[in-house]
Amino acid sequence: MRKKINELDVLAAAYLYGQQQTQEAIGRNLGLSQTVVSRLLSDAKKQGYTRKVNTFVRKDLDDAAMARIQTRVRPVHHLQEILARLSANGSKLPGPVVHVYPSQSRNMSLAAWRHRIDDFANACVKDLLEVLSTATVIGVSWGDTLASVIAVMKGAATAPGAARRQALTAVPLIGEPLGLNITQHSSSVLAARLEEALNPEVEPGQGHALSLAPVPALIPADMTEPELDAIWKLIGRITAYKEIFGTDGLIGRIDAVLTSTSTLERPLGFEDDRLLRTAGVPREKLNKLVLGDMCGALITRPKLNEAEKAQVESIRKRWTGVTIRQLRGCASRAAGSSAPGVMVLAIGANKAPVVHAAVRGGLIQHLFCDTDLANRLEEMCSGSMPEY
Repeated sequence: MRKKINELDVLAAAYLYGQQQTQEAIGRNLGLSQTVVSRLLSDAKKQGYTRKVNTFVRKDLDDAAMARIQTRVRPVHHLQEILARLSANGSKLPGPVVHVYPSQSRNMSLAAWRHRIDDFANACVKDLLEVLSTATVIGVSWGDTLASVIAVMKGAATAPGAARRQALTAVPLIGEPLGLNITQHSSSVLAARLEEALNPEVEPGQGHALSLAPVPALIPADMTEPELDAIWKLIGRITAYKEIFGTDGLIGRIDAVLTSTSTLERPLGFEDDRLLRTAGVPREKLNKLVLGDMCGALITRPKLNEAEKAQVESIRKRWTGVTIRQLRGCASRAAGSSAPGVMVLAIGANKAPVVHAAVRGGLIQHLFCDTDLANRLEEMCSGSMPEY
């Protein structure tokens, strides 16, 4: 779907053109593709706002119009500064490094959304590989966005001229939803694919990726306390689970986490709610208790009463994957070091409340997002719209 030309974008592109910026640089600043920037500059030239010598012509624009242009062309570091204050106030940890990419089409059909995810993956992969170059042990989440990014990453890591990197270990951080069908976007599958992508010299299937395939991500709600204890005892004897989450396990040494977040409307919505259906957790009930999840770990709503807190705790007791405390441990170890820490890949304005809460909790070191999400986060932080 062709992006509609916005008059403010025309003026902003013309202004940056006058600052001697290339079309690619203008696109990065405004969160637009190079194709859209080319159309904007063509329009600006027709309207007399640019000249061949990279000059911006103010014409009859008043001070208010110029102020709007200046607001539109604020670079990414403006959002980074806002999120740094949010993180410092909430957790005392530094805020995330922000990487923003064009949103492309706003069409929300399934096919358009799939294409939008692929565009985002192609746009961010080079920067993501750069950040990952200092990692040694990477924890991997689940979902469509990660699957697309890892698929593109494999091609980029093996492309001619790609820098050789140290061998990396990827570990899954989440078990499997119960059910008959094997999912291709589970944490275990994606961890194996990531390890292959980042270690191209290793033959497929010959790596050391651990698998949590025997572990249910969420133990069903109808289990009695004795049954729950027995299941946990069995899980504790699964070798991969012990190596990841056991005493002295890899979870205490991971220096990077690759994850996304849920939307506000669908925490734990993996595989079209298959996880919740098989675990017996009503969607309506969960949505009243939590804002969303990051890497499957629940982020609770503020101001829950004691009964509601007990309900959240009941769900957490049956969650076998990574916890908020463990994610915060990775984030804390990354602070002040060269380790990547927690890297969140997220697109779409409807993820803003969950990302906002995670930043405030000091849980994100690198945020890879699109313009829609970046703009909504800035609105939330400025107080121009309700937080949740």
